[in-house]
Amino acid sequence: MKIASRRSPFGDRLCFAGLVPRQLVDIQGAFVRQLEVDGVHREDALARSRLVVPDGGLPALLQLDPQLTIVRRLFDWVVSCLDSGVLDEDCLWSDEPERLGAVVGRPRTVWCMGGNYLRRRLAPGEEPPPRRGPGGGLKAGGALTGPYDELRSPVISERVDSEMELAVVIGPRSRLLTPDDAMAAVAGYVGFCDVTSRDVAELDNHRMDRAKGFDTYGICGPWFVTADEIPDPHALRIRQWVNGEVRRDGSTAEMFHPVPEQLAWLTAALTLAPGDVLSTGAPAGQGAVRPGDVVRGEVEGLGVIENTVVLDD
Repeated sequence: MKIASRRSPFGDRLCFAGLVPRQLVDIQGAFVRQLEVDGVHREDALARSRLVVPDGGLPALLQLDPQLTIVRRLFDWVVSCLDSGVLDEDCLWSDEPERLGAVVGRPRTVWCMGGNYLRRRLAPGEEPPPRRGPGGGLKAGGALTGPYDELRSPVISERVDSEMELAVVIGPRSRLLTPDDAMAAVAGYVGFCDVTSRDVAELDNHRMDRAKGFDTYGICGPWFVTADEIPDPHALRIRQWVNGEVRRDGSTAEMFHPVPEQLAWLTAALTLAPGDVLSTGAPAGQGAVRPGDVVRGEVEGLGVIENTVVLDD
């Protein structure tokens, strides 16, 4: 099941993606339509839909139902009636890329792992460096932006790096996970481009808080994909291009610390809430970008993002 966030005059709308060509199926609208087909009065259906699909995006949806049980049943109903004409215009939105928002909404915590892959490709016969322990830091929630939005390069930075990564979205509230039980906390996955101003980090005593927190420095999407659609998150190809040139081509199999280990390490200190995001690091590559560049990134099974870099003046 793929879920996208579509900007509308009524706010961001969670939608099923990939079911109708060039369109998205509004989840709340589809729930209303299902109730109407079952004989429920429209006003009552609207009221019930707001309880089942609350405002607040994906975090609110996962807070209400971490397993997405009701939404999965609705998805099955939508699939069953795709060719029946039951879905009317109130259920459908066009899927223009520029209308897609950050599908993860505004989670309470966004953690970006650091040093989870080799920094560069090893030469033939070269010994790998000693394995580093887990690390990383928080990214400001205000940095999150949609998969086709502009990447705004701040005037105070001349060394902007973009790194395409696999990100994990949390389902149930989680603390003190172990490597054995951690994957049960994963609701699904999303492509995530973690952007950093390296020169700003150096100015800030090598702290990453401000350097990773600029507006548009957390690009995610185009969809949230439920965990059952990704059988092995440690066997996904990650690629990134700048102006059509391949800058990064690796696999999540190259992680030093797999997802369960990362989650166990992180939840030893933090309680993760439904909808929180853990971005798991980027394979070796070179992601420096400048205004005018077009950056394209892809995580296998999670879709493509594409962003034009502009000067944020």
